[in-house]
Amino acid sequence: MLTRFVLFLLVALGGVGLSLQMAWNSRLREATGSPVLTTMISVVVTLLMLSIIWVTGVTQRGSIPAFQSVPKWAWFGGVFAGYYLVVSLIAIPKLGAAVVFALVISGQMIAALLLDSTGAFGLAQIPVSSVRILGTSLLLFGVILIQKH
Repeated sequence: MLTRFVLFLLVALGGVGLSLQMAWNSRLREATGSPVLTTMISVVVTLLMLSIIWVTGVTQRGSIPAFQSVPKWAWFGGVFAGYYLVVSLIAIPKLGAAVVFALVISGQMIAALLLDSTGAFGLAQIPVSSVRILGTSLLLFGVILIQKH
């Protein structure tokens, strides 16, 4: 059973991985000359890695549900992964990795607060509080500070 602390560490390690991914993809983009081609290569590598994890049974394998058994929007989460990768590959050479990630995290926090507060898409409803707004505001302030040279 994963403890809360171990989950925190695993998620933080995922953040480290995303930073490395962007640095590596940024270098690959220089070689390919295309953010879209670079994203396609990254997605293929991701699919291969996930296939290995799935085949080895490290996690539950699950099953593909019938298309009509889940809301239509539930099938399209990958659209945002592709968008994120392409836009990041365009932005990192101009803005730097720290600014891009600060903006990504800020956008995630604003959207997450809205999703939590409304319980949209079947998420648990968590009310907006002054502490949560303060935390998000500090992240946005951090974006301003990080982008200053």
